[in-house]
Amino acid sequence: MVAVLSIGSFSSLGGCAHTVLDKRTDLKGDGWTLTVRKVTDGPNHFNTGNVNYEPVAGERFIWAVVTLRNERQQASKFAFDQCDLDAGADVVAASKVDHDLAVGYDTDLDHQPEVAAGDSIDRRLMFVYPKDRSPTRLRCATMTLPLPPF
Repeated sequence: MVAVLSIGSFSSLGGCAHTVLDKRTDLKGDGWTLTVRKVTDGPNHFNTGNVNYEPVAGERFIWAVVTLRNERQQASKFAFDQCDLDAGADVVAASKVDHDLAVGYDTDLDHQPEVAAGDSIDRRLMFVYPKDRSPTRLRCATMTLPLPPF
């Protein structure tokens, strides 16, 4: 769950974040290559236009910056809703799929984009995750990346 906190000025993602993984890691599966470029614990807010969003009490934002490449011979759709973090016996799916631009506007992009054969797209995935737990892995479809404890 995400709480709308206040109305303020426009800005992109910013604030404090703990880097969990900052090593380019390629995962392959089912005709896709998913490159996980960075995983952070926070920042715990983002702005869209004049609205500032923060997680509700007891939750936090975990972000994954990825590049997805279609290795198939034809255009195909990829469902970012298949990306999740483990939370004990439960899973936490990506709540937000955003572009990965250092500056610019915040937006929630299509969770199931079509990617042309041989093309790549960059995305930033946001997970609303319990504060009292730590995921052990990031999974997107059949591709799984173990995460260090944090």
